[in-house]
Amino acid sequence: MGELSAARRHKLTRSAFYLELWSVGWIGAEAALSAAAAIAMGSLALSAFSVDSAIELISGMVLVIRLWTELQTGADQLSAKAERCASGIVGVCLFALSAYIAWKSGQALASRSPLEFSVLGLVVAAFSSFITPWFAYQKRKYGALLHSHALIGDAACSLICAYMAWTLLAGLLLQWAFGWWWVDPVAACGILYFVLREAWDSLDAALTGAPHAH
Repeated sequence: MGELSAARRHKLTRSAFYLELWSVGWIGAEAALSAAAAIAMGSLALSAFSVDSAIELISGMVLVIRLWTELQTGADQLSAKAERCASGIVGVCLFALSAYIAWKSGQALASRSPLEFSVLGLVVAAFSSFITPWFAYQKRKYGALLHSHALIGDAACSLICAYMAWTLLAGLLLQWAFGWWWVDPVAACGILYFVLREAWDSLDAALTGAPHAH
């Protein structure tokens, strides 16, 4: 690799590193705010969204460390074993979250428990619906430029988070507009689909070392 190419890669890696830092910061805020709204409202869909965001912090922080390592040492990979271990932890946590969502959704539908509308939850879902797809696009762009499977995989995770945000937003708007008690557990089941896809993908990455590719 020539001097100009090395300088170009370093510049792109630095930009990707700061992008990932901003992404991790947003995910942390998203997890905290949606958790606060879920506690106040008792919403299963908001709880699932919050926990998934918290789990996503794990893969985000792994990627921050990878990019920081490359900036400091020039090495573009961390230990493959460490990355696969992190993917395995994420996968197990997501499967546990899926079981929780399925159980609580059935419980909520059986009890017909009414919920109070959450303005905070609606605001978080609305902001996430716009911000997260932008992060996904930027991560995929830098991933392609740097030929980084990790960044492209993280872009896929961000896109799944966007799908979840859109599902959550639709559920909250329907609840606000019509007061349907069953919307929250149904929205949680919609989120469950995306959580399971991400769980299987993380488990596959842990077992085979293949990059995330939704």
